[in-house]
Amino acid sequence: MDKKKMWKEIGKIAGKLLILMMPFFLLLPLYCCLFPEYYMDDEYAMYKQQKDFVRESSEANQVIILGDSRAKAGFVPDKLIGDCYNLALGGATAIEGYYSLKEYLENHPAPKTLILSYAPMHYMDVDTFWTRSVYFHTLDSEDFFEIVKIARKYENTENILIEKYPVEYVMYKTYMPNKYATALKKAGFVFRYEKTKEKYVQMEKQKGQSYYGTADYSDSFNGEAKVTDFKENDVITHYLKEIFSLCEANNIRVIVKNMPMNEASYNILTEDFKVHYNEYMEGLKNQFPAVNFQTELYCYQNDYFGDADHLNEKGTERFSNEFIAKNQGIW
Repeated sequence: MDKKKMWKEIGKIAGKLLILMMPFFLLLPLYCCLFPEYYMDDEYAMYKQQKDFVRESSEANQVIILGDSRAKAGFVPDKLIGDCYNLALGGATAIEGYYSLKEYLENHPAPKTLILSYAPMHYMDVDTFWTRSVYFHTLDSEDFFEIVKIARKYENTENILIEKYPVEYVMYKTYMPNKYATALKKAGFVFRYEKTKEKYVQMEKQKGQSYYGTADYSDSFNGEAKVTDFKENDVITHYLKEIFSLCEANNIRVIVKNMPMNEASYNILTEDFKVHYNEYMEGLKNQFPAVNFQTELYCYQNDYFGDADHLNEKGTERFSNEFIAKNQGIW
């Protein structure tokens, strides 16, 4: 067989293979789109429950909490006095926080108080924007492209305007197999359903709160302990200021509350980190005098932590009591 005929035969075989594989590439994205609870992990259940509550629940709350996983673990509504709900999300920054608050206000009466709590590292880096917020389809397309438009005005956009981000976004938006194959493989397609459903119901019962680490002691190092300095992310700062402005427009009192670090991490923070973090917060205080900043860096002993970052149940008990004592007027 000459080369021309050989390549013609190879072309025919490739065409047939493509036709055979076409249903796979059409049906798999459809499955991923329609049945995420069957293959996604626990974090998806937490994001989904928060999204449903913000968009669909008619429940009104006097106090809502926005923040990252440290806030989601540390603020236990049933241990706090008053009518509150924890809307924090693991890995989130003020970017996700702004859109959660904006959507909450579109569907609920304005709360009396917003408690905002992000780890110092989440003023520095957008570390899970693509792997959670986009991956879980938390943001509407309109919100995503607004973020892109705003990010283009700034310099520090490393984990937002990633390489070929329009193409990447389309692949996530259309549930392309290359983005969800790992989760499907780990789940065996369907074997995460019961666990995901259980976590969703747990989030409803616990008013959005969830423990992460559950050990009795942790002397591991958190993210702040692993860097030498604090440097703000300008896109995050933009959205933080947008949250403050949105609250001012809706007559919502704002408390910015820092969670404690474990002693092991706090003891090795660099002086540069402490100084530059405090300078950043002082600048915000001067610009937004109506906001109650409780942003000092502090620590609890290691036995109050379930892992390097998150309070265990003993830790939340102490934190809740101290927070209530310091903020009697918010309820």
